[in-house]
Amino acid sequence: MAYWDDLRGDREYPPPGEVDPNVIGDDWPNCAMLEIADPLADSRFHHVGAELLHGKQVPDEFRLRDCPQDTLLHYLTDYLSRTLDKGVPMSLGGEGKVVSGDLLYRSILLPLSSDGTQIDYVLGAANGRLVTGDDS
Repeated sequence: MAYWDDLRGDREYPPPGEVDPNVIGDDWPNCAMLEIADPLADSRFHHVGAELLHGKQVPDEFRLRDCPQDTLLHYLTDYLSRTLDKGVPMSLGGEGKVVSGDLLYRSILLPLSSDGTQIDYVLGAANGRLVTGDDS
């Protein structure tokens, strides 16, 4: 959120072209950049960090509708429409099931705009940990 605020400055939304993976650094594998389309399922990923797919490969034309349900990416994008409706950053955490087991996760979606007013991209980030028997 602090990175988004810094990028935004006095603008309503920061532009997608200013998102810098080098500044995001070690968190970039936990990030995704999505270009919004209508219908929403046709939205195209420009970046999907390796940590979000649990070892699954990203196809060349990877769209929101292609997002596997047993990945952290699915939980990250699950509330995308609410973020777009509200037009503000949203953070969500919870429990889910991924390829390797039960997961506790936290995520954030950050709206971006090429023209400064219309949200046409979203930057998202998520991380999580597998739930073990020690968590009870």
